[in-house]
Amino acid sequence: MPDITIIIPHKPTTLNNQALNLNIQMLLDNTSCSFELIVSTTTPKCPYKIWNEAAARASAEVLVFSNSDVLMAPGWDKPFLEHMCDNAILTGYLVEPGAEHLGVASCNIRMCFGVVPAEFAREAFEAYAVAESAKNPPVIEMRAWYMPCAMRRDWFLGTSGFDTANAAFPTALDCMFWDKVSSQGAKLLRVPSYAYHFQNLSART
Repeated sequence: MPDITIIIPHKPTTLNNQALNLNIQMLLDNTSCSFELIVSTTTPKCPYKIWNEAAARASAEVLVFSNSDVLMAPGWDKPFLEHMCDNAILTGYLVEPGAEHLGVASCNIRMCFGVVPAEFAREAFEAYAVAESAKNPPVIEMRAWYMPCAMRRDWFLGTSGFDTANAAFPTALDCMFWDKVSSQGAKLLRVPSYAYHFQNLSART
């Protein structure tokens, strides 16, 4: 049985396909544990439905929800596994370029290592992520960005997951899920797991 199941909704476009290729290569290079990868191209299905459905058939005890334009840094998986616990959602540190006049959330890090896959400065990003992760506390209780995130499979399924019965993307069902489970006592934990997000590739060709 794998240690982690990584679930990625994928909308095939030229840029998104390039990002997914980078994503998979970096997962192979930068993941130390065993993992199962579920990539769903059933677009335009709502990504929250994809995460829900894939979680139900995942093999691993720990789920990681991510996207095709998110690239994992070296050692990204270790903090998730080390600090995984019941009734908790774990997030890390997301680096974004602020591409296409998009903002960067206050909990994320604005730093540009490329706005499209072809110009991604992988070595520079990986060196930055390794150096910065060593400076962070092992785990802190705080609300950070929603994806990528990790949680126990049985716990997620027990919450009934994202509420796709009443809404769909682009409604922020991840934000609503966080609100619901934290109001019920779930812990929101941040660990030094780094990833890079190109931002909004699905809307560009």
